[in-house]
Amino acid sequence: MHVVDCFGPPAARGHAHGETLRAEIAEALAQWEAATMSALGRTDFDAYCEGFLAATSCLDHAEKTVPDLHTELQGIADGAGQPFARVAAYNLMDEQWWYDTAETVPPGCSLVAIPTERGHVLAQNMDLPAHMHGSQVALRLGGPDMPEIVALSSAGLIGLLGLNDAGLAVGVNTLLMLHHDAGGLPVAFALRHALAARSRDDAANRLASARHASGQHYALVSRDGITSLECSAGGCARYESGETLLHTNHPLASRDTDANAQARLESAGFNASSHRRLDWLQAHATGLTGARQVQSLFDDTDAPLCMRGQVNGGSSTFASVVMELGETPAIRMRKGIAGTAEWQEIAFAATQI
Repeated sequence: MHVVDCFGPPAARGHAHGETLRAEIAEALAQWEAATMSALGRTDFDAYCEGFLAATSCLDHAEKTVPDLHTELQGIADGAGQPFARVAAYNLMDEQWWYDTAETVPPGCSLVAIPTERGHVLAQNMDLPAHMHGSQVALRLGGPDMPEIVALSSAGLIGLLGLNDAGLAVGVNTLLMLHHDAGGLPVAFALRHALAARSRDDAANRLASARHASGQHYALVSRDGITSLECSAGGCARYESGETLLHTNHPLASRDTDANAQARLESAGFNASSHRRLDWLQAHATGLTGARQVQSLFDDTDAPLCMRGQVNGGSSTFASVVMELGETPAIRMRKGIAGTAEWQEIAFAATQI
């Protein structure tokens, strides 16, 4: 896993990301362009990106509500030497799934959070379009306006999930059957906004007060507890999970369901996959007491948790992550599906540049 240090004010963080990963971002955008244009039968990618941004006001809302992250995004584009519209649209990944892919089934993610003797563990796999494989990176982010964060990401994205040095971890599951808002805060920005909080309560308040563009479950885990929020255009519903949180890609608390989206996902088999994965977790994630036991769930090559592109409509497990919330927060990541790569611990930086 390529580890990239991005420290300083927002523009400097973004520029370090973009410049360090210039080649990887170019490749990731090229792969995304090919997949998107093929799916839509179009050829003018820049016109597509500009049209996507113009047809929604998600990015404008982000600029108003989380200007630091919008500035960081501009820094990524500048550092990478890429048109801003391309990088910006790429960061609206969850939003693209409801914007123009009505015939495409989105990836899924499976998540587990448990108490341990020293605190809590949060683990999940991140399932994404198979064309994104190879763009996996770990970002170490920090500056005067935020705690240090270690985030799983794809080259060019501001983040997918992560852990901060204040002892807060945030995991996610897409909930595409919930209502969306074309003028709300995109998932990537909501995630990073929550990760910049120094407590679980602050992160929950940040999410609860946001206007959300896409249906998404956010698992907020600290040493002293778990908060589970299912957010959508209709607001955030708290899921009372008890001591252990298991979540996949259907809502367990929210009733803000879009009937058309629900019917499409049902027809495509997405809902069945989500229920199958949750049933498996409920059968196998009981009685776990530590991070290594949780990690073993995601190491099981026979488990239904990891998606494989050839049998899951082009979706594949991008990475798996285990985050420990004890006296000292720690995070491990592994690229790809179970059995294909080694786990790697990503330490917080000893000093910030």
